[in-house]
Amino acid sequence: MNKVILLALLLPLQAYGQIIQNFESGSLSGWIQSPGGRWNSDNLNPISGMFSLHHSFDNNDAGTDMIGFPVRDLNHVKGPMRWIFTVRHGYDPSSSNNWSVFLMSGNDPSQVQDIARINGYAVGVNLSGYDDTLRLWKVKNGLISIVVNSEINWQTNIGTSDPVRISVERSEEGGWSLNVYRPDNYLIGNSSGIDPEIFMNEWFIVSYRYTSTRDRLLWIDDIYIDGSIPAISDQPASALPGDVIISEIMADPFPAVSLPAKEYIEIFNRTQFPLNLKSWTLSDGNTICTFTEKVIRPHDYMILCQLNDTSMFSMFGNTTGLKSFPALTDGGKILYLRDNKSNMIHGVEYSSEWYGDILKTDGGWSLEIIDTDYPFFGDGNWHASLSKEGGTPGKTNSLSGNNPDLVFNGIENVFPYDSTTVIVSFSEPVFDLGGNIKNIETGGPETKDIISSDPLLREYLIYLREPLKKGTIYTLSIADKVTDFAGNIIQRNEFRFGIPAPVLKGDILFNELLFNPFPGEPDFIEFHNCSDRILDAAGLLLVSVTDNFKDTSSVVSVSRKNRCILPGDYYAVTTDRKKLLNRFFSSDPFKVFEVSSLPSMPDDEGHLILYSRRLERIDEVFYKDDIHYSLLAANEGISLEKIRTSSISWDKSQWYSASESSGWGTPGAPNSVLFAQHENSDIVTLSSTKITPDNDGNEDLLVIDLKLTGNGNIVSVTVFDEMGNFVKKLTDNMFAGSEAAVVWNGTADDEKPVSTGIYIILINIFDDTGKVLQWKKICTVIR
Repeated sequence: MNKVILLALLLPLQAYGQIIQNFESGSLSGWIQSPGGRWNSDNLNPISGMFSLHHSFDNNDAGTDMIGFPVRDLNHVKGPMRWIFTVRHGYDPSSSNNWSVFLMSGNDPSQVQDIARINGYAVGVNLSGYDDTLRLWKVKNGLISIVVNSEINWQTNIGTSDPVRISVERSEEGGWSLNVYRPDNYLIGNSSGIDPEIFMNEWFIVSYRYTSTRDRLLWIDDIYIDGSIPAISDQPASALPGDVIISEIMADPFPAVSLPAKEYIEIFNRTQFPLNLKSWTLSDGNTICTFTEKVIRPHDYMILCQLNDTSMFSMFGNTTGLKSFPALTDGGKILYLRDNKSNMIHGVEYSSEWYGDILKTDGGWSLEIIDTDYPFFGDGNWHASLSKEGGTPGKTNSLSGNNPDLVFNGIENVFPYDSTTVIVSFSEPVFDLGGNIKNIETGGPETKDIISSDPLLREYLIYLREPLKKGTIYTLSIADKVTDFAGNIIQRNEFRFGIPAPVLKGDILFNELLFNPFPGEPDFIEFHNCSDRILDAAGLLLVSVTDNFKDTSSVVSVSRKNRCILPGDYYAVTTDRKKLLNRFFSSDPFKVFEVSSLPSMPDDEGHLILYSRRLERIDEVFYKDDIHYSLLAANEGISLEKIRTSSISWDKSQWYSASESSGWGTPGAPNSVLFAQHENSDIVTLSSTKITPDNDGNEDLLVIDLKLTGNGNIVSVTVFDEMGNFVKKLTDNMFAGSEAAVVWNGTADDEKPVSTGIYIILINIFDDTGKVLQWKKICTVIR
């Protein structure tokens, strides 16, 4: 939330309120932009202090961009009003390059784009006309009239270098005054006018109109508004998303530190208004608790607990006992607040992983939000309490501080629920998606309707006018004006999907394995879709086999959530995605997914099987630690990769250690030892005429490709040095089909590296007609 201060509050009949916005938090939380992503609170040539509101969008086209925040219940009927702000416009104004500040408006920023819908008052230059004079205007149903003419020409009297402070006052009777000051408080001019008409006073909005080469030249700072507000005996204001937030969760109170050994939730009113919670609900998706008439004061906390536990928490602050208080599971769950019209105000899906301190995960410590300005920031904004009591119910959190949400990752998944319904999931709540179907396109059928299917507004159902076609890959795209609560522009706004087909044997294969990670780090398994079909990750099951005892592990689902694996896609699973991505810099984060568990993967050897949901065997792999490059000092933290994605997974010769240059693994990305298939008709083809086997990812291996006739071929491959001395038997009487690949890593029969020199590769093939074929190929080893 921005720096909003209510200096006087709750006098017997009415009070005098003040709002200050100085942007020194560097945050625009609570501001609404239209279009999104056009403004920042940044330190680029600020007007005062460290930060100013700045138009920061480099637009290739002309534009009119709006930003504003709600100003509710500052009541001009009950007394005088005053607005003060500082402005700098870095270009001489014109009919196409100008600015206006709507002091009071009944319309939000998106509606101000359409001037025919506006009712309010605005101060600015060239809102109408182009004589560059600073004026106070009235806008009524789109009609613009002058209330105060300052007779100050902005181009000649103000200029583009220095800011000025503008002060506008309105008396209770409708008298207006407009004063303009230099930064040294020198009065440039003062003027006045009369207009007694009253409009709804709900928004303070900045409007900036510019040509394509004159964007990023408007700064606003030090906004000050004061006026009368209703007393608490009047009707409290209605809430917007993020106005009241869940700020602390005690899910596991045992063993208690110093607080009562009872569960509680703390909520916080981020606004400058008292809010009546009557008929609001708190829910976990199953239990619904309804509030009686309870008022939470501005910038105040309220402790929520079981009705029977109310007396235990009353000593810590304002406490409300709820008859059907939800059970707070230790591992985590969804919690959300809705107002009396069922609008989502705030919610969180907390997790035990958010504690960030292994010593505090066993109970007695609460989870606290760090920065209340970013209530929808998720796990990056929560941590175990630092309080010596175990939590801070009813007061400022021990972790309270600046922790801005700077990125909106965007789309996380798209999957067809059926042929006319698509589910799209986002990394954070999205509040403005369902209101405009133009925000979304599927690359195919038109969108008919959008409805949220998640209480936290992270998932939506998209209903299509026509059915999707099987076998077609679609690209769902979201307009880049869609932002998160913090105003961040969506990063991933496109996602490919399609209707999945049943998985068949060989459609998807094991492609990379990490079975011996560093201590405290996770294993991972990667697959590659070798087919031309769209597959569903939720239709795949994993088991490990202990061959000595003919025993299998319990079945593990590759994904609890339906996800499309497109043709040619990689798909990696691990139990700790964050640690894995931190370890392997060559990974593709969009292709790495977290699962609750993986089958047992012993460090020395193992056997994994991939099944379909119908328990049809799709692929299997046998691994051993001795498959790794023999000259590595240790195998810990190094994955095994296939040299060909379509190679037979159980053939150990098709696996090799990931290269050092790749960071020893490439989860979700193409393998570092990947060799392309030769597109020629030769029976025997070498991947290169030389190899440099040093595990740097460049020509470490020699791949001998065989394209044969018939399916009953017996293959033997032997390496000799240039003197004809035996070096290594690569394969002996291997039964091959019509294609095969044999690999040499530059080692001798004792797995020691061979010396630099020329080596002869002898290939013998006994085909299914009884014919013997032989080839000799040359390869140079360079050390």
